[in-house]
Amino acid sequence: MSEHPPVELVGERVRLLAVSVDRLDDIAAAVSVSLPELEQFMDWAVSHPTRAEDFVGFVGESGAGWETGKSYNYTIVDRVSDEVIGGCGLMRRRGPGAIEIGYWIRSDRVGDGLATETARLLTAAARELDDLYAAIIVHDAANKASGRVAEKLGYIEFDRVPVELVALGDSGIDMYRRLDL
Repeated sequence: MSEHPPVELVGERVRLLAVSVDRLDDIAAAVSVSLPELEQFMDWAVSHPTRAEDFVGFVGESGAGWETGKSYNYTIVDRVSDEVIGGCGLMRRRGPGAIEIGYWIRSDRVGDGLATETARLLTAAARELDDLYAAIIVHDAANKASGRVAEKLGYIEFDRVPVELVALGDSGIDMYRRLDL
């Protein structure tokens, strides 16, 4: 057991690397290519961040999150090409003993199981943290792809919560799925 997850998680096809300033251009490029899809369900994408400068604050917040133990953000990198293909994280925002898992994959790489592999790596990392009893995936009810990822990994729906419409594809209902660790 540990207090923090590793700064690098390695899967069969992806590596998850703690977010750092040296990947700003690559993160911006991946978001730019994926913006039409990201803005459907990611509230942060509605502001159309597409330049490296748009992510400087995120990188700083990510570093602070690691230091405080409140969040652990990763860049998803293809193991073969070293290309940035998405982002993900573990976030302590669902109360004591639980951690939320979030992820997105670059649009031209969607549908190949990379989100599932990423969520599996994050779930395994969460199992190694000292104080957790559950991992939670929250997604909009209209985001069927995220729902399939959660189901493949054994996450069980436990709540549906009405929310304010922010992103373009929001249905107004967030689905909460849980996996006991």
